[in-house]
Amino acid sequence: MKLNEMLNHKVLANIRVVAGFDGLTRDVSQVGMIDAPDITDFLFDGQLLVTSGYHFQQQPSLLRDLIIGMAKNNASGIAIKKGRYMTTIPPNILKLADELNIPILWTPASDFLSLTVKRLTAVILATQNTELKQIISINQQLSDLNAQNITYQHLLDQSAHILDTSLALLNAHFTALYASSEWVAQREFLTHFLRHDSKIDYLNLTTPTRVTFNHRAIDILPIFSALNENKAFAAFVVNEDEPSSFQILKRQQVMNTLGLANSRTDLLNETAFRNRSGFFLNVMQGGLNTEAIDNYLYEAKIDSKQHFRVAIVDFAEKEKIIESHQLDIRQQLTRWFIQEFHWHVLTFSHRQQLVLLMHETIAPQEFLTALRHFLSAQQTLHHPLRIGFSRISESIHNLAELYSQANHALKLTSIQQPIMRFRPKSAEELLHLLPEQESQTFIEQTLGPILSNSELLDTLKTYIFLHQNVTAVAKTLFVHRNTITYRLKRVSDILGVDLEMPDVLLDIRLALMLL
Repeated sequence: MKLNEMLNHKVLANIRVVAGFDGLTRDVSQVGMIDAPDITDFLFDGQLLVTSGYHFQQQPSLLRDLIIGMAKNNASGIAIKKGRYMTTIPPNILKLADELNIPILWTPASDFLSLTVKRLTAVILATQNTELKQIISINQQLSDLNAQNITYQHLLDQSAHILDTSLALLNAHFTALYASSEWVAQREFLTHFLRHDSKIDYLNLTTPTRVTFNHRAIDILPIFSALNENKAFAAFVVNEDEPSSFQILKRQQVMNTLGLANSRTDLLNETAFRNRSGFFLNVMQGGLNTEAIDNYLYEAKIDSKQHFRVAIVDFAEKEKIIESHQLDIRQQLTRWFIQEFHWHVLTFSHRQQLVLLMHETIAPQEFLTALRHFLSAQQTLHHPLRIGFSRISESIHNLAELYSQANHALKLTSIQQPIMRFRPKSAEELLHLLPEQESQTFIEQTLGPILSNSELLDTLKTYIFLHQNVTAVAKTLFVHRNTITYRLKRVSDILGVDLEMPDVLLDIRLALMLL
């Protein structure tokens, strides 16, 4: 309890404050009666000393040193029996007590020190007993509220009544989603201040912090959830610079209740995310007809005619698997990034991948590059990430094709190119998918007799790729046109083909591409 609250009790009405008035808000947790010259080493936080002043009458410096020691140890003050050994306190000591905010009290000369200690202790015990009963009652009240599954608005109003102060519930983006009734009108202003003016790194905020908003101190305390990236915050108006231990205990009760309510919200959100992932997986696997897809999208308030590109974010190294908690952190950070910057992107998870449905109006390279830079800067991530995305945008009904494109692009990523866009394979790439033996057989059958003649082979290759333009071939190879004509006749004779036939030219082109 606070020292000023203690002194307000009737049984302590004869105790008078003579110095250190600004320290009367100090907490008192214990009372000690000590009459020794070297008591500085035995000081405790929150301790109120009671003394006869015997050692100070001849050596005022001992009282000066004691007051300095009390300030260092955060003791609550000193009560001296007036008239026993001391009737006045030197002015320099009174000034020091005022400067250090250490209260000096006179206790009645007619009271034994033991009686003064007894009365002080009785007041503390009675107050603690009352506070304990209140805490039990508050705990029961808040537990009942949680069991009733009431709204956040009602919960915050009850909490504000318990704490006698305004408070608000902030989400992971420092947006004031709810506030107690007397603070509702300030929600938007509070949100703007916290997000844009407070300069707080709320993504990584893990400890209480204090800010000034509208000339009032605001304490912000993290409400932790299963995943740190999904935490919420409680913002309290501070009515006293140094809240009492009782007030702190009441606040902790409120924080516990808000944490339980927030965990329930997290669970609902995570369940919704898993259900959405199941829906999109069914769409990909062709397990839903058009009507079923449209019905779900309507319920989810997603326009079934909207077009999306698909991107796959793979957090694991190739051929490796990361443990599930690390995967959850990556997914939560990605979703936090999307919500923080209001990207029009839907998400779902599939195996060890996070699948992003990017609205067709989004520039995919810009968004995915920004996302990768954000994730790469997070200290909690220990694995590289790769991203592949589709070339086209389609409605969700064509999710399977979009996912296939993104997955093919993902396979082409590398350390040097961690983000890849799908592109169809070229004819040459497709040809190289043929078995090696079949390719070699086709080359031998088509070009075999001239493979060892580099002059004829180069001439034929140039002739094919310059669309059978003899003049252009001659210029390219720096020879006379008649020379090219002669060489082509030799190729025709050796291979036994007519170089003017389309099917012959096609076979030769394919064979040259397989070389």
